[in-house]
Amino acid sequence: MYLHLHKYVQLFVFVFISIPALSQTQNLPAAPGSELTYSVLVTGNTGEANAKKTITPILSQLLPAAGKNSSAIFIGNPLYPQVLPKENTANRAADEKELKEQLAPLTKYEGTAMIIPGAQGRKTERDDEAYRRQEKFIATFLENDKIFVPEGGCPGPFEVHVNPDILLIILDTKRLLPGHEITDEFSTCPATRPSQVIALLDDILRSYDEKQVVVAANIPADIKAMEYKYLRRNFAQFFKQHPGLIYIENNGSALRHSFSDSIHYVSVGNQAGQVEPPKGEKVLFSANTAGLAKINFYKNGEAWLELVTGGTENNSSGQVAYRTLLMRKPTQAMINASLKGLDIDFSDSTALVSASTDYEAGPFREWLMGKNYRDEWGTPVKLPYFDIGKMKGGLKVVQQGGGFQTRSLRLADSTGREYVLRSVEKYPAAALPRPLRKTIAADVVKDQISASHPYGPLTLSSLADAAKIYHTNPQYFYIPDDPRLGKYREGFAKTVGLFEERPDEDQSDAPHFGNSKNVKGTDKVLEKLQEDNDNEVDQKSVIRARLFDFLIGDWDRHDDQWRWASFEKQKEKGDIFRPIPRDRDMAFFINQGVIPNIASRKWLMPKIQGFDDDIRDIASFNFNARYFDRTFLTEPILADWLEVANDLKSTISDADIEQAIKQLPEPVFRLSGSRIISDLKARRDALPRDAAEYYQFLAKAVDVVGSDKNELFLIERQDDENTLVTVRKINKDGELEQELYKRQFKTYETDEIRLYGLAGEDEFRVTGEVNKGIKVRIIGGDDKDKITDNSQVGGLWKKTYVYDTRTENELKLGPESKNLTSKKSEVNKYDRKAFVYDYLGPLGAIEFNRDNGIQLGAGVLIKKQGFKKEPFAASHRFIGKYALRTNSYKFNYAGFFTDVIKKFDLQLNLDIRAPNFNTTFFGLGNETQYDEDKEEIKFYRYTSRQYYFNALIGRKIGKSQMLLFGPSYQRVNLNLTPERFITDFAWKQDRDYSLFEAKTYGGLEFRYQLDTRDKASQPTKGVYLALGPGLYKGLGGDAADFNRLSGEFSFYRTFRVPVRLTIANRVGAAKNYGDYEFFQANRLDGLSNLRGYRQNRFAGRSSFYNNTEARLKLFNFQTYLFPGSLGILGFHDVGRVWEKNEDSKKWHRGYGGGIWISPVNMLVLSAEYAISKESRMPLLRAGFLF
Repeated sequence: MYLHLHKYVQLFVFVFISIPALSQTQNLPAAPGSELTYSVLVTGNTGEANAKKTITPILSQLLPAAGKNSSAIFIGNPLYPQVLPKENTANRAADEKELKEQLAPLTKYEGTAMIIPGAQGRKTERDDEAYRRQEKFIATFLENDKIFVPEGGCPGPFEVHVNPDILLIILDTKRLLPGHEITDEFSTCPATRPSQVIALLDDILRSYDEKQVVVAANIPADIKAMEYKYLRRNFAQFFKQHPGLIYIENNGSALRHSFSDSIHYVSVGNQAGQVEPPKGEKVLFSANTAGLAKINFYKNGEAWLELVTGGTENNSSGQVAYRTLLMRKPTQAMINASLKGLDIDFSDSTALVSASTDYEAGPFREWLMGKNYRDEWGTPVKLPYFDIGKMKGGLKVVQQGGGFQTRSLRLADSTGREYVLRSVEKYPAAALPRPLRKTIAADVVKDQISASHPYGPLTLSSLADAAKIYHTNPQYFYIPDDPRLGKYREGFAKTVGLFEERPDEDQSDAPHFGNSKNVKGTDKVLEKLQEDNDNEVDQKSVIRARLFDFLIGDWDRHDDQWRWASFEKQKEKGDIFRPIPRDRDMAFFINQGVIPNIASRKWLMPKIQGFDDDIRDIASFNFNARYFDRTFLTEPILADWLEVANDLKSTISDADIEQAIKQLPEPVFRLSGSRIISDLKARRDALPRDAAEYYQFLAKAVDVVGSDKNELFLIERQDDENTLVTVRKINKDGELEQELYKRQFKTYETDEIRLYGLAGEDEFRVTGEVNKGIKVRIIGGDDKDKITDNSQVGGLWKKTYVYDTRTENELKLGPESKNLTSKKSEVNKYDRKAFVYDYLGPLGAIEFNRDNGIQLGAGVLIKKQGFKKEPFAASHRFIGKYALRTNSYKFNYAGFFTDVIKKFDLQLNLDIRAPNFNTTFFGLGNETQYDEDKEEIKFYRYTSRQYYFNALIGRKIGKSQMLLFGPSYQRVNLNLTPERFITDFAWKQDRDYSLFEAKTYGGLEFRYQLDTRDKASQPTKGVYLALGPGLYKGLGGDAADFNRLSGEFSFYRTFRVPVRLTIANRVGAAKNYGDYEFFQANRLDGLSNLRGYRQNRFAGRSSFYNNTEARLKLFNFQTYLFPGSLGILGFHDVGRVWEKNEDSKKWHRGYGGGIWISPVNMLVLSAEYAISKESRMPLLRAGFLF
């Protein structure tokens, strides 16, 4: 009986297990009979052991069968090993073999392969380099340098228009999570902030709502559950505005299809762990197994989803476990059929139209914001119609483009040559964070578009020809309400547009691009320069192009504003690159009005100085080009700059300038043409002066950068004024070949030369004996390097600094060398974007409290930069304050010097309170008496002269700790004032006049700080710890010795209940040892640690306090002036002091509440009302108490 029952159990289990499989593999709906036009295959992690056994066999079968009309997307960090060691290391060959096995299915694939690499695991610069080596190997092995998307580590959205009907959008969501945003101001990513990514994604989806859209997103493997829910919730809110969209990601370990709000959600996890879909999504299929998704698009407009489970040894092609219809949309062929009967011809049509009518302003606005080119924008001009059917033999829209300020269409002719049609009108509000778009900020940004000349680009082709630089050939058109624009009619109809060539790839028939067969972007040129030292940039042509920028006042010349014409060298290997400037929107940019004029000061935005007859500050005018110029203008000497400048001065004639500016429409020329001509002539004549001045600025510190190949760097200290740097190529056989770089440096021009070997086996030789010379920094780079220094320079300080790793390198250093080698590979890091301008700017302050009244302050902040000094080499902060009520002064200096002795920093503080600094004293002890209803506060005031100074040296410990120590000096001289509490206090202590004699102290202070707060001004999480012991000795007179131990600790924790509630708590204590004066006592008061009490209310030998706050954020708000958030807070403070010979058990308490406001969520203003047994006090402050 037992055996018989056991068989039934076995049968039941078998049937139970089989039912899901049968239901998923049998009774699948049949694929449509329509012709298959395109397939998209998507999989997640293919490199883990299980996935390699299941996914790789499927790909080997499906990819060749998919053919050229298909795309394969690998989401996540898909291939293992995820990092590659350097070449010629122990594990490199084995790792390459493993990668090749996984890449094998792609070697015979005819379609478009894409890998979303993600950013997980890249915690250090070394990690990032190892990831890049893997990516470079994959790209080289597959002969596809565009396989990794989005490009450049950007978050996306990255568009792939596979055909007229299908759009793929790629996202890397790591960059959308808090703490992972891109902070580089001049990143070439189309969007850097999460709000920008969503805004751009929204713009793309609205632009292509007629297409079938697939959004493929990488979800980081290390994402936290709360972060994932936050991300998906935001996506769901956004996606439901775009019904029919297909969203596919790689989170979890399941193959899954779910549906919500007309959006299809697909998961191809293959990752460890299971992540449940958000609530509200209806799960239509789920299988906890490895596999991939295949989306098939058919000629009839249908899109079908197939989920294919992993292959096995017996079935390497896998198994279609699920098939369903996702959407049905009319194809472009169907849409075009409806337009064939249209007979439209705009070839001879013209329109009288203005560029914009948005910039009209009254007298006050013109005074405040500037007259600018408002009239030029609003003046009607005669323009030809843009006829998309006739222009260049007929054009079709390839895709919509544009940044956050312009709308543009990328067009292509019948040969594939591409052009750009972009709006002359700007829409800068889209570049603002969403909360700012309906505020005055949006109006101000929009209004300043009037400072740019709407027709300026029209003049530049002729002028560029005269200057002999490459250029586009812009034309202006009126864009009619043309049905041939299809869905783009709404954004472009009845507007003025600028039409020009798109400098990219093959331009062999374009003389204005040098007839280059291969035009590249700046990023690609940088890659080519690093990969092979046979490639070079024609730096004299860069000088010419940059001086032309000076001439026309174009200050916005960052990396992405350039393309490069490449040419094969005639007698040598490699390519030479020459610059093609583009996007000339800032030509003739003007600066008028009170606010823009203030904004252009050197301490704010000096780059927007404006176009007139002179450049006020050439160094800050070129702020946006600070990285570009320090990369591509490292070899020319002053004579080269002056040669080009003088040539431009003589080549560009008055007639050339006049002819160029007369290209403006006649009504517009009448408004400002004559002034522009006059200013251009003056700027042309000043080019040699401006060139020399800017050269001097660049020459202060110069980077000489090698490549990943082998180079010899020769540094010859020839005499006191000349240092010759030569770089030569070393071939694979170790033989010297051609010169790669040569420059004669002048001691009076250059402070530092920085030589970067990058990768490759490089050699550096420093020779020469001189009395004075330039500081030379040698940064060896990866691989084995040889560094020899036989030089000698007079003076006390060494002039050759050597940076490299301590192993594998051959160093022969002399007495002039400073060995700064390290165990860490980061010592070799080259950052072409490391340069930071020095800063000098004003400081201001206004404060109010009940004891001191209004305090006004003014000062200056100075920051000096240095090599590898983060965040600066030195900072100086001077500020003086004056209290109107008490007629007292305070002066403060705070200095900080980074890495003054190796990794040790120096901190200086000077505090002067004189000549009549006024404050309060109520006596020593925990129960000193004060009744504000009976006694005037004036009785407790005293005046003094106080001087304090310390010099602390220390170093950072990790990212959040710092330790400092050093000597201090204090001198205090109390003023004798009759009929004050201080006089009675002295008499009771039998000190009479001795208390009022000057007292001087020397000390030794220690400071330790731990700070993990997320934001110092508005912390929501983290801790802060500060400890400050000090030893003090009286210097003469009756100044006594004493010591102090003090510290405070704060922590912050935030909850969502459901709004954000932050609990903040702080404890602090201090104790003096030995004899001390009352002004050295430890104090509690309402301004710093015990709200509800007067300033310096309690003083004693020891003190303790505790502050607790609950900060509740009520809501975000938006006004015309600014957005922000508003909240309330409640607090409770408790504390006391201890004094010798006092027996007190009393604790002082203060409590209350208040409101806080955070304008633009960048700073905090708080208003509190504090209650204690002694007083009720309103408090206004910038920021929270702690």
